[in-house]
Amino acid sequence: MRVARMMWSELGYQQRSYWRNPLSAFFTFFLPVMFLVIFGSLDSGTKLSSASGAAGLNYDQYFVPAILTFGVISSCYTNLSIQLTTQREEGLLKRVRSSPLPAWAYLTTVVLSNIIRAALLVGLTMLVGALFYHVVYPAHSALALAATIAVGAAAFCAIGIAITVVIPNADAAPAIVNGVYLPLVFLSGTFFPIAGSSVLSKIAAYFPVRPFVLATFHAMNPRVTGSAFQANNLLSLAIWGGVALVIAVRRFRWMPTRKS
Repeated sequence: MRVARMMWSELGYQQRSYWRNPLSAFFTFFLPVMFLVIFGSLDSGTKLSSASGAAGLNYDQYFVPAILTFGVISSCYTNLSIQLTTQREEGLLKRVRSSPLPAWAYLTTVVLSNIIRAALLVGLTMLVGALFYHVVYPAHSALALAATIAVGAAAFCAIGIAITVVIPNADAAPAIVNGVYLPLVFLSGTFFPIAGSSVLSKIAAYFPVRPFVLATFHAMNPRVTGSAFQANNLLSLAIWGGVALVIAVRRFRWMPTRKS
């Protein structure tokens, strides 16, 4: 109970610290919504081609689930990895190790804080999609959508922690994190659907972004009847998350690269 109280207090501090930093809040929370408004407005009413695998559907019906995954990854991977690297190099993680709060409890709290923001972003994205772009959310696939987002968030949190292993300092964090992430976003069809038979799609299928996009779109596709779970894509996400978790547990560093 004592650890739980400390975690609750730390979680409140993490949330206050985040929302009191407008620039951080903008890039990890409002930037995906801005992309949704820009691209959704430009392509509103456009019909998807047969090559996309969803012929005849409105572009927004595909784009809202895709930008939803973009927001989750931004919070659970990009923000988390940069945050932990910065805290490590500033010596904060080193001080956490000597505090009454257990190290595992601190990491759990940081992850939960990012997942809370991701959940808020999911709700806001779906609200904007429904109100302004008339996106339909099938009720029968709500459980599949929740499970997909949960698996994706967990996987990318693990990947975000694992990638800190190869980041040498805080200055290099944004370049390394975004240098890996942004090419995959475009390769995976986040901003526009790509044909499943294309070379880009086949390359992207080996990485976690594409399975997350496809599984989320499938769970929000009004044409899908019956189970909206995509077992293969969820398994791919789970494997990526599991491997990343093993790396994070074995190699995560609490001490700064340059001793302070």
